[in-house]
Amino acid sequence: MINANTIINELRNLNYQFLLNNKNGLKIGNKNYIFKVGKIPVLLSAPHAVKQYRCSQVKPSDYLTGALAIYLAEMCNCSYFVRTFNDNDDPNFPLGETLLEIENEYLKNLKRFIQEYNQFLIVDIHGCVDSKDYDCSLWHNDYNTCQSQIVKIFENNFNCHGLTVDNGSEYLGGQVTRQCALITNSFQIEVKRKIRTLKLENYYLLKSFINSMETSIFETYDYFMKLEKVKR
Repeated sequence: MINANTIINELRNLNYQFLLNNKNGLKIGNKNYIFKVGKIPVLLSAPHAVKQYRCSQVKPSDYLTGALAIYLAEMCNCSYFVRTFNDNDDPNFPLGETLLEIENEYLKNLKRFIQEYNQFLIVDIHGCVDSKDYDCSLWHNDYNTCQSQIVKIFENNFNCHGLTVDNGSEYLGGQVTRQCALITNSFQIEVKRKIRTLKLENYYLLKSFINSMETSIFETYDYFMKLEKVKR
């Protein structure tokens, strides 16, 4: 069994790149994102792993979301697509509408990735403040962006691990989830700050989140394989 310090240290090492340059990150190979293709066709996106520029101002990054996306993807052998540099943009903006044409490079390349590698589900990871009444919120626009069976897999596992879940009613839905939903299943998850911590006293919450996501990803893959079998 992996102990708490091992997981915390691994996440800390993964998160280091997102803290560079005053949390604006760095370009890697002249790109403002990194990605990896996994065996399981579930992709974890983290567009706010570094700061973003929205409405003429710089907004804070969603702490640890990039590291969690990579860590979970490696653990589950699924895919990730994570923003590593603030190019004075925000791939997730505007909110509350689905653009007919997109110009953002992160978003355009994410959509190409989804189509090229036939991803079945996109989970767009974001952070929310501790004052929320829930631990995690799943925005799926009343299941318009994602099959209800998939959302319920995640909801059930969060509840089983003692985390409360909201249906995303207070959110408008960002461009990442909306654009991905034009291709495949997609939902946006908001994760409380106290869960996204590397402090030992809150480790039980972090571990509950990791366990919930891990189980949900594997169960989603099982669901995907059943659908594929029916097609044959």
